[in-house]
Amino acid sequence: MWEELNTKALELFHNRRYAEAAETARQALEEAEKSFGPDDLRVATSLNNLAEIYRASVKYDQAEPLWRRSLAIREQKLGPAHPDVATSLNNLAGALFEQGKMDEAQRMLQKVVQILEKSLGRHHPDLATALNNLAALNRALGQNPAAKFNYEKALGILEQAFGPEDVRTGEALNNLAGLYYSLDRFSDAEPLYAQALQIAEKTFGPFHSHVAASLNNLAATLIGQGKFSEAEPSLLRAQSILEANVGATHPIAVEGLQGLAEFYEAWGKTEKAKDYKERASAALH
Repeated sequence: MWEELNTKALELFHNRRYAEAAETARQALEEAEKSFGPDDLRVATSLNNLAEIYRASVKYDQAEPLWRRSLAIREQKLGPAHPDVATSLNNLAGALFEQGKMDEAQRMLQKVVQILEKSLGRHHPDLATALNNLAALNRALGQNPAAKFNYEKALGILEQAFGPEDVRTGEALNNLAGLYYSLDRFSDAEPLYAQALQIAEKTFGPFHSHVAASLNNLAATLIGQGKFSEAEPSLLRAQSILEANVGATHPIAVEGLQGLAEFYEAWGKTEKAKDYKERASAALH
């Protein structure tokens, strides 16, 4: 009975039927508590599933106590250094982060890194995920040297595990480049975004929305360095991809037109800026 309810809840969750998924997950939790006792690992699984549904529904305050209880069960049954304990810590840290409880979230993510380094080794991809999460929190707290260290460490693990052209490596490159960009270190961000663009093109093809995003990222670093003529082809190509994928009147495409107008204004090309403003206005009506 518990397995059937659990499977049904996950199926509803994956189909984004969150209200039904939450109700079924609550039934699965009640069944697990009744059948196996309140401290069974299957109860921890049900708690984790229900918390994840709440997280997807942006109900972090409801997810938090469930993840805390799941963590306590796993620590008791598996020991404090088990990878499943790290998973619970990571999930709980995410809920705390979203509620602005940064210090506690950071302590938990640091513990996740320690557990995974010992249990899985210093080169495991799951450790890279934890390092990326910790780096994002470092960045939110303004701890930029720590963020750089953790992003670079994660990038090294992923390059070694999957190769320099894997999509996961591309995501890590984007993370580090984004940090550099936020610090106005445009020349440091540029080659990373360029490499991420090559990976996106190889992985998704030349007309995918991820490629458009990468083109815009690269263009932004070029603009930051005053390289308007180099940025222009990337921006125009990104816009053509967006319009081909979603249509010229889609809000995302209109936003791109407005961005091009601002770009040409900053470059001093007022006629082109005017043209894109008019195109954006026409698309809105």
